[in-house]
Amino acid sequence: MRNRSTRPPGRPRQSEQRSTPDMILRTAAHLFMESGYDAVSVDAMAEAVGITKASIYYYFPTKSDVFTAAMEALMVTIHRESKRILDGPGPFGDRLRALAAGRLAVAETRFDYDRVLAEADPQLTPGQRERLQEAMHRVSGLIVDAFRVESQKGTIRPTNADFAAHAFLALLNVGYARKPDGSRIFANAQDAADAVVSLVLSGLSSPG
Repeated sequence: MRNRSTRPPGRPRQSEQRSTPDMILRTAAHLFMESGYDAVSVDAMAEAVGITKASIYYYFPTKSDVFTAAMEALMVTIHRESKRILDGPGPFGDRLRALAAGRLAVAETRFDYDRVLAEADPQLTPGQRERLQEAMHRVSGLIVDAFRVESQKGTIRPTNADFAAHAFLALLNVGYARKPDGSRIFANAQDAADAVVSLVLSGLSSPG
């Protein structure tokens, strides 16, 4: 008599285990950033990935565990891409514009990271909050370091790098702003990026 599989319910086949967690995290990050924390259910994640809800729970015991891991993975991707741009060739202003344009090119329907995090916060454990804050700080710290290096090189005026980086990040939100009639202030992401970077760097131009 052929032995029946003793695989517990929800446990994926051995051949699936390597890719399934990554698929769950990529899909979950997309759903959370599109709709927010509350609107996304584990059922919706499972349907989007094409697996059972039990399979998600095999890897992630709770929805907040999925959220935390998905947002951390998203921040790793953002950090890697931001570092690639900021470490690349060319003037600092051009690299900063490329970084800003990439951020602003995200569809306007997507929630910003801070908004999603605030919505999820009541469901997170202290440890999960700490992990997500650390992930955010790694990304902002990369931009702080870039401003510090350029200040030391004399490309921009001596400045408080933390202030300059956070001012830059805050101004990026203006790129999504609309006029009273509902129309966008900027026609496209590149125009918005040019305006943001020009405003930031106009006060940081090297006196030389």
